[in-house]
Amino acid sequence: MKILAIDTSTAACAIAIQNEENIKLFDKVAPMQQAKLILPAIQTLLDSVSLTLTQLDAIAYGQGPGSFTGARIASSVAQGIGFAVNKPVIPLSSLAIMAQSAFIEHQCAKLMVAIDARMAQTYWALYEAVYDEHVKLVSQEIICTPENIDIPEGQDWYGVGDGWKSYQETFIKRLGFKPVTAYPSQFPTALAVLQLAKLSFSRGEWVNASEATPIYLR
Repeated sequence: MKILAIDTSTAACAIAIQNEENIKLFDKVAPMQQAKLILPAIQTLLDSVSLTLTQLDAIAYGQGPGSFTGARIASSVAQGIGFAVNKPVIPLSSLAIMAQSAFIEHQCAKLMVAIDARMAQTYWALYEAVYDEHVKLVSQEIICTPENIDIPEGQDWYGVGDGWKSYQETFIKRLGFKPVTAYPSQFPTALAVLQLAKLSFSRGEWVNASEATPIYLR
């Protein structure tokens, strides 16, 4: 399997490349610098695994929701490469990538993902890690005020994303319980993007390059 996977929906630039068993990752928190970093980083990773764009099986990208500019960067790069080399494109939820990142790094299986959407709103979704060690959406991905988030069943949930820094007190009041732990500084990681990309590719969940668009939820 030969896959390029990228996400720029937050202040982080996460890029992964896999050439069969050879995997290389690029993770850098660089606010407002993703557009400058992404193409050189992709080329460096391709060179490091002796791969060209034409040899890829697919390109995966974080389609949002998240930063408007960041979601557009990832979708534009994925679309451009997909068109140039006539390869399928795999859209991935950036909230799922965030949840998968937290699962990989902290082994928390029940995740309340909250990304600050500005204007006193949050992107919100509930994810659980399933038997194959990939997160699965167990609620709708929504944008709402912090007072209107979906409430999960049970109380053994973890908080993930910068929404927990901005709105934690309001979340807890709405939920009626505190998360086991909150990780407000969690960023999407290259490994998480790659893991979800491979799963989606194996399921045939890809689109043509012309359909590689961002998702804003607004």
